[in-house]
Amino acid sequence: MKKTMFSIFWVVFCQITTLYAQKQGNIWHFGKGAALDFNSGTALVTTPSSMWTYEGSTSICDENGNLLFYTNGGGRSPQVAGESTGKIWNRNHEVMYDMGFTEGGGFSAIQSSVIIPKPGAAGKYFLFTMEEIEFSVGGSVPGQPLGRGFSYFEVDMALNGGLGGVTNYTESVLVPSYEGLCVIRHSNGSDYWVLVNNGDNGLAVFRVDSNGVGIPQLFPFSNSGGSIKASPDGKWIAFNQSLVPFDPSSGFLGGALILPALITSIEFSSNSKRLFRIIEGPTLEFFDLTATDIVASRTTVTNLPYSDAGYGAMQLAPDGKIYFVQIPALDYIVNLSAIICPNSSPFVEHEVFRFDLGDYFWGLPNFDNALFRRDEDPPLPVNLGPAKQTLCSGQPLLLEPGISNAMSYAWSTGAQTTYITVSTPGTYTVTVTNATCGIGVDSVVVTTGVFPPAPNAGLDAEICPGASLSLLGNGVGTLLWSPASAVSNPSAPNPEFTSDESTILVLSATEDGCTSHDSVAITVLAPPILDVFPFSSTIQVGGAVELVAQSDAVAFEWSPAAGLSCIVCPAPVATPATTTTYFVTVTNNDGCTASASLTVEVITPDCTVEMPNAFTPNSDANNDVFAPVGAAIEAYNLRIFNRWGQEVYAGEAGWNGTLDQRAAPMDVYLYKINVQVCGTQFEFLGEVTLIR
Repeated sequence: MKKTMFSIFWVVFCQITTLYAQKQGNIWHFGKGAALDFNSGTALVTTPSSMWTYEGSTSICDENGNLLFYTNGGGRSPQVAGESTGKIWNRNHEVMYDMGFTEGGGFSAIQSSVIIPKPGAAGKYFLFTMEEIEFSVGGSVPGQPLGRGFSYFEVDMALNGGLGGVTNYTESVLVPSYEGLCVIRHSNGSDYWVLVNNGDNGLAVFRVDSNGVGIPQLFPFSNSGGSIKASPDGKWIAFNQSLVPFDPSSGFLGGALILPALITSIEFSSNSKRLFRIIEGPTLEFFDLTATDIVASRTTVTNLPYSDAGYGAMQLAPDGKIYFVQIPALDYIVNLSAIICPNSSPFVEHEVFRFDLGDYFWGLPNFDNALFRRDEDPPLPVNLGPAKQTLCSGQPLLLEPGISNAMSYAWSTGAQTTYITVSTPGTYTVTVTNATCGIGVDSVVVTTGVFPPAPNAGLDAEICPGASLSLLGNGVGTLLWSPASAVSNPSAPNPEFTSDESTILVLSATEDGCTSHDSVAITVLAPPILDVFPFSSTIQVGGAVELVAQSDAVAFEWSPAAGLSCIVCPAPVATPATTTTYFVTVTNNDGCTASASLTVEVITPDCTVEMPNAFTPNSDANNDVFAPVGAAIEAYNLRIFNRWGQEVYAGEAGWNGTLDQRAAPMDVYLYKINVQVCGTQFEFLGEVTLIR
């Protein structure tokens, strides 16, 4: 039976060496939607994830490895950098709590957050957060001139039907404090220590017990700052170039040992006996913490590739490996590489995972490293793939153990290469050895098979955006369409094509382990270009406005028809009786359509007319002319008489107070006016006082 030898070795190994292994750190969320699941014993990419962070993050599982919640720890204003707010997501990847831009830690803090169980309170957790050094980019938050520093939330998993909720937030326990946030298990097994940077003046150590977060002990160090890492046994911490002994029973920090060379990132091995560092070069090295002269124990593991690349955080993992971030230059691909066998004979597996997320990220989740403590390296994770594999129609089969940098490979065929190619059925076994690191064994049963008849994916087709298409696939065996996201049911022979992007679909037919393929190209045609003018318009009752549809289309259709001069032309004239929203649908030569709408607001005019009872023709541009007042006046004829009945003015404009081109005397005058307003004639008689 497959993996029998490996499984027996693994069970015995686990019983002896994983006494400290716990599953609270078995699911990681980091970057922009990246996630790993370690519950199977092997790191697997998992989905979904709502995570969005540039650097720091953390997550927590229950004792069985079931995800509880995760967070990016904090956010920075999108007006400055376009980043997310600080958020806590529950196990359903929904927002449990939104910190906004004024709570929690920093979006770019390398250790923005970490979670521990609340001592003495089952089902409750402390979420500690840390500010970023760039907190004031674009201006600091009002009331937070030095940032938020070290803060924390309390989460109760009994709330919201077991999805959890925040019950308390305590801000700025220590300010200023940036970037570094580390938790260490107290020697009593129930309490914790939290270590943070005390500005630029060293470290602060807080005890966390059933009474909550205590008063800090302060320890001066000359080169503090950046991330803080702790060994799984809690007896060492490292930051920048410093290695410092720590007493997990008292929280006391000893004197710093200064290690040479500038670092990019640091992490301890799972047995707490080595400190690994990536230094400028880039080079991976370690120090032996059991050596009499630790500095002299400095050992180079390997020179790393991508000399012009960026290297981000390192993090010890449940599988005993140390993962680290590699970002090749001029490439948004982020690689996770791993240090294999860090306790014994370390070597690097490059690009274990590649994440193409459309953006960089530099950090990995922050944990209590005691979760990952193990005294020995696990056996090499040799994996030849599925237990049963098939030689299809005599084609050779490549077998690879998944480990490319071990010291020796022993195949059951007698080969000693990193991989073999087989062309006959049988059982094949490989034993991979890497000095004192351990041995990994795996086997696979290879059988013969025949490719099934090629499936038929149907004819190439063209569709318009938003339209669906029933695929006409058929074949023998188990059918599967890819990419699966482009169809309604990838395992059905005739699913609906649901994508709005042109796609080449591959239909696979598998039988007895052998697979044949056919493909079909679905082209999503371009829709017509369409702009409408005016976007909105206001007319009076009886008025008209031209509606214009600018488009490369060949057919136009307007609705509703009421009030339109034409419903199949690009620019009808609209004379609606009431406010109306008109819709236009246009069609291009491919039969694809686009639609838009615009509204014509119809208002009733104000048909009132007012006549002033006085005016002051003194050339001050204020009330200099006597004339009717009204928004809807169309025309008028005005006559002015003095008190003796003599006509002093007649015309179709207002009177400026002159008589025979001279200023008329101040007096009361009579007027007669015929006004046309809203299509109706009105006559008014009255008096007006000329004032000088």
